[in-house]
Amino acid sequence: MFRYLIVAAALLVGARGLAGADPVNIGSAEPVCARITALIDESVALKLSPRVERAFTLTLYAADAAVHDGQNGRALTLLRTFAFEVRSVTRAKRLQEDAAQALIAGADATIGALISAANADSEKRRAKNE
Repeated sequence: MFRYLIVAAALLVGARGLAGADPVNIGSAEPVCARITALIDESVALKLSPRVERAFTLTLYAADAAVHDGQNGRALTLLRTFAFEVRSVTRAKRLQEDAAQALIAGADATIGALISAANADSEKRRAKNE
């Protein structure tokens, strides 16, 4: 378990350097932030061990902050890291499979919403520049 948390921490540190900034219009970021908040609420409601809950919530809070800062790449990396953390905790038998699938599905839906919002903003900027 401890190894998985170290790997997750290393991924978070690496995400900071690898993620490029892609400004997002705050209006299009709100649905994504609402999804991330829902994931945080779901994670806390599971009443996991304090270490696991903290790892999940810290990753999701960092993803939310990245969306607010317009760092789509970083937010995507953090959401993928969250899904990896959930899978790791499930393999370690510290989270039930059905709860894990719900969290992973929520993370995947949030990733899709973030990509859609970023693409819509790119199209708006492209149309505005033409």
